[in-house]
Amino acid sequence: MTNLKKTLAVVLAFAMILSMGAVSTFAAYSDVTAGTVVSEAVDILSNLNILTGFEDGTFKPDETVTRAQMAAIICRTLGYEDQAKSSMGSTVFNDVAADHWAAGYINVAQAQQIINGYGDGNYGPEDKVTYEQAVKMIVSALGYDLAAQRKGGYPTGYLVVANTYGMTKGVNVGSEAAAANRG
Repeated sequence: MTNLKKTLAVVLAFAMILSMGAVSTFAAYSDVTAGTVVSEAVDILSNLNILTGFEDGTFKPDETVTRAQMAAIICRTLGYEDQAKSSMGSTVFNDVAADHWAAGYINVAQAQQIINGYGDGNYGPEDKVTYEQAVKMIVSALGYDLAAQRKGGYPTGYLVVANTYGMTKGVNVGSEAAAANRG
């Protein structure tokens, strides 16, 4: 049952984060309009503490999700919040400072083999997460890495697995290289 809940939460987060369709706003945030599809998703995922807004009371649905934010979303979805807090500090990545707000999330996601760097020792925490990267993280978080590797690895195998299990159903993106927005 716990795995089902995790799977459902990850798929819901994935669908809502990567839907590049209509962007709107949510009543609890000054820049989110109540009563829209996006506001419903933001409400649910905010109440589950999976998504968070910004200190100024905004959600910024038009901004793209960064790789650091995606690591945090995945860790929160999987229930690794406490582990991430206790894992703050140095990371294996050259470009993630020990005091970066997401260092703990990045450490946990890297230890769980959910995220990888670029292969040059960097992670790019402030880089925009692409659709392909988000799919890879979600498929890995759900434990389907082996299946994805058997189907061609990154990115094709991960996209095939995500599609096979309906993780991308209803997700509207311009291309796999497109950046995911917060809306």
